[in-house]
Amino acid sequence: MTYDYKKLGFRAGIEIHQQLDTHKLFCPCPSQIREDEPDIKIKRKMRAVAGELGNVDPAALHEFLKNRELIYEAYSDTTCLVELDEEPPHLLNHEALKICLEIAELLNAKPVDEFQIMRKTVIDGSNTSGFQRTILVASGGFIETDKGKVGITTICLEEDAARKISEEGNVTTYRLDRLGIPLVEICTDADIKNPAHVKEVAKKLGMILRATGKVKRGLGTIRQDVNVSITGGERIEAKGVQDLRIISTVAEEEVARQMRLIEVKSELEERKAKENELNENFIDLSGVFKDTESAIIKNSIKKGGVVVGVKLPKFAGLMGSKLCAIPGHSKEKQERRRLGPEFAQYAKGAAGVKGIFHSDELPAYGITQEEVDLVKNKLKINDNNLDGFVVVSEKEETARKALFAVVERAKIAFKGIPKETRRAVPEGTTEFMRPLPGSARMYPETDEPPYSVSGEELEEIKNNLPELHEEREERYVKTGLSRELANQMVHSKKQKLFDELLKTGANPTIIAATLLSLPKEIKKKFDVDVEILDDNYYKEIFDLIAKGEIGKDSIPEILVEAVKNTGEKTVAEIVEEKNLGFMPEAEVGKIVEEILNKNSALIERMGDKSFGPLMGQVMGATKGRTDAEIVKRILMEKLKK
Repeated sequence: MTYDYKKLGFRAGIEIHQQLDTHKLFCPCPSQIREDEPDIKIKRKMRAVAGELGNVDPAALHEFLKNRELIYEAYSDTTCLVELDEEPPHLLNHEALKICLEIAELLNAKPVDEFQIMRKTVIDGSNTSGFQRTILVASGGFIETDKGKVGITTICLEEDAARKISEEGNVTTYRLDRLGIPLVEICTDADIKNPAHVKEVAKKLGMILRATGKVKRGLGTIRQDVNVSITGGERIEAKGVQDLRIISTVAEEEVARQMRLIEVKSELEERKAKENELNENFIDLSGVFKDTESAIIKNSIKKGGVVVGVKLPKFAGLMGSKLCAIPGHSKEKQERRRLGPEFAQYAKGAAGVKGIFHSDELPAYGITQEEVDLVKNKLKINDNNLDGFVVVSEKEETARKALFAVVERAKIAFKGIPKETRRAVPEGTTEFMRPLPGSARMYPETDEPPYSVSGEELEEIKNNLPELHEEREERYVKTGLSRELANQMVHSKKQKLFDELLKTGANPTIIAATLLSLPKEIKKKFDVDVEILDDNYYKEIFDLIAKGEIGKDSIPEILVEAVKNTGEKTVAEIVEEKNLGFMPEAEVGKIVEEILNKNSALIERMGDKSFGPLMGQVMGATKGRTDAEIVKRILMEKLKK
């Protein structure tokens, strides 16, 4: 049993960002991610400024207040002045636009008449210009799912952000190799019915993108953002879900989080708590902890830190864990923390602190009950009126900044759920990043003209759409592959090679097994990686198999030898050198005669039933250098005699 998501008013939509397999969007630099040491480093700071209408975007202001210092790393041979924002963008990558239009056709969307490049404010430092260039390409599409149609609101073409390399204190280092790689952004309507449906939609969109053969593959090349809300809650954007296996969990966890926060709001109302009772009356508690055994506080004080606390009237019991009624989950799964993580994430986002202490979890972390009582006394906390507190140990300015963020987040608790952008973490939960961006953060790009695509180009795209995965799977089944093998091949990176090898006329099942499972078997048995081989080796092998010159049993040895002699020997040379070609029929006949003579007693005892054991012996003796049908024919002829 799970939540009744319909009753909860569950609504969700997803945004998919997929890198396209072409050069960068506004310069000719390659879309190449590098791990070697960059040869260019530049330091900068970002500032939030008012837009054309005089408003400062709240997300931009949040990032600006962190007083970030930004370091940009670049390469002189694969990045250029466009990425450094020292040169205007070049003309739009037309190939990327055509790929995006192809995707729009596959998603039943209608292209816009003219493509206007826009600037979208981004102030976290991931774009050197302070904005991301984005283009609305099409809208009004849909996909069919098991739970009905899911609308596609917009399909955009945009540039990827720089890659975050490290973050220490207020210094963030980005690498510009990823900045400018073309991305297609697909946004769905809020038609998704439940967390399992989120996964189905994301998977289907991913398969449609892969069907084009023009998108990048691998970790980091596709990212999903999930937008979730329930009745009484708010739209929350969970960014950066890279692993499809946790996307349903992210939606489930967000629903549970919103339910907990709605419950907290209700409890505050029952307690007759008032928002105006919260204030920034921060008290220095360093004296309480002068002889503390808490390693965290002790180390902080040694480094010049202080201990500062704030009273949170009527908040006792609302920060720690509470057993929540989550049907179908164990007690451990149902016990969820409430405001504690929210306070900690806001404090970290505002001041960079590693953590906070709150009254619901103390005594703990080396802090004693006696110290807790002294803190309560200093903060004038009366247990009878359900007051709680939060303590931070850091440099004084940092500690006060962190507590200010805690108080602000406590005030939001009276409203329920704040509109936020949150970051997905590997276990499927999320953490606060920044307030949800405002709507007035886009404006036209003045350095790029509007673009259009001719009717002939659009018609050419429509007439040359790729085969979708469902269609491809059916075609593979018709060639003779099992449904399971066809499905595996559809999801493999080797589809294109498989289609090429089918042209040789060789057995499709043998081709599929060679591409899908044989490389793993060879790696395990011989510790040889055949994945490094050029496709031409496979084409040569299956040409020889189709001509009847070698058998499938020779494939592993040929591949192992090919790796050992990469570039030095052809498949034909390996076959000749290792004597792997098919035996003449006369030679097979001699082997059959020898085995029959050795097994006369078996033949006399078993008669026709001796065929199976004899067939096995002959195939073993020929070591795969003959076809089973030839052995069967010769063996049957000689047995009759």
